[in-house]
Amino acid sequence: MSEDKDGKDGFEARMAKLREIVEKLEGGDLPLEEGVTLFREGVALARSCRESLDKARNEVTILADGVLREFEPEDGDA
Repeated sequence: MSEDKDGKDGFEARMAKLREIVEKLEGGDLPLEEGVTLFREGVALARSCRESLDKARNEVTILADGVLREFEPEDGDA
């Protein structure tokens, strides 16, 4: 299932794990130590996912007037 750290499957797996962590933390039934450990893991996963999204955004090109150019987000999309 895991393609690589920046691959689609890897990204999807990290997002799924992050969702699980958020649900557990929002439940509020965890001992403090476990909550802190999950929080740290969640922060690392969020950072990794953000890096993957930033990398993908930088690689996206669009066809404009018959010329390929780098993707430039509109105001508010960054």
